[in-house]
Amino acid sequence: MKWIVTTSLGMDEQLVARAKALAQSFGVAYVARQKVSIKKLQTQYGHILVLYQDKMVFEQLGGERLFFHPDTALLRIKSNRDPLLELLGESPKRICDCTMGLASDSIVMASAGHQVTAVESASLIAFIVSQGLKEFDTGNSQVNAAMRSIEVVETESLSFLRQQPSQSFDILYFDPMFSEAISESQNLSGLTALANPARLTEELLLEAKRVVREKIILKAHFRDPIFEELGFTRLVRPNQKFHYGVWSNTRQKSNSDVVSSPC
Repeated sequence: MKWIVTTSLGMDEQLVARAKALAQSFGVAYVARQKVSIKKLQTQYGHILVLYQDKMVFEQLGGERLFFHPDTALLRIKSNRDPLLELLGESPKRICDCTMGLASDSIVMASAGHQVTAVESASLIAFIVSQGLKEFDTGNSQVNAAMRSIEVVETESLSFLRQQPSQSFDILYFDPMFSEAISESQNLSGLTALANPARLTEELLLEAKRVVREKIILKAHFRDPIFEELGFTRLVRPNQKFHYGVWSNTRQKSNSDVVSSPC
């Protein structure tokens, strides 16, 4: 994919230096803005990562824009009731979000007091979102602290899980690209062309079962047969476009029962 780095029109020497360093780290060209419009630059250079003083936006040729904003997560946090959090339980958990994306689920989980590691294989998404998690000010100090607490790891989920000890996470969470698009999810439009389209495979699931202590949670389109295909218990959500599925580590539960049984 061809892309460059430039700055906003309101640049200064410090912003230009940051843009040049960013371009070098990704191995792409830096192009001085020189009051040229983004659309005009796109005709010559393709996709453009625009660096502003307080954010960055990846302007794509089709008009889609990728940038970090926790708006969806903030709405869920304010609602005081979230189906994902209900699946996690109230006690603090060590969780791996194996498909970070824009990190909405990671933010919601971290805001509820869970320790979250978020894995993302697409380098540009990982960079933009990780910077947003470090720098974005929501106006809520507790949510800010939760975002800063999320550990972002740029790698493939399978590679990451293979490096982890057995039962090292309480919960593993997967939210791969949906098998069908949801038209209402306009905030995801900038993510689609960049995200890893890989499905949850039996190989990945086998490794996940080794690493998880309590359960694996999968989110997928309500028409997707993946829950049944991979042995998840589907949790039907009436009138919702996606369902959750759960695989529980019953062996761990039975082991716990043996340990806690009186002699």
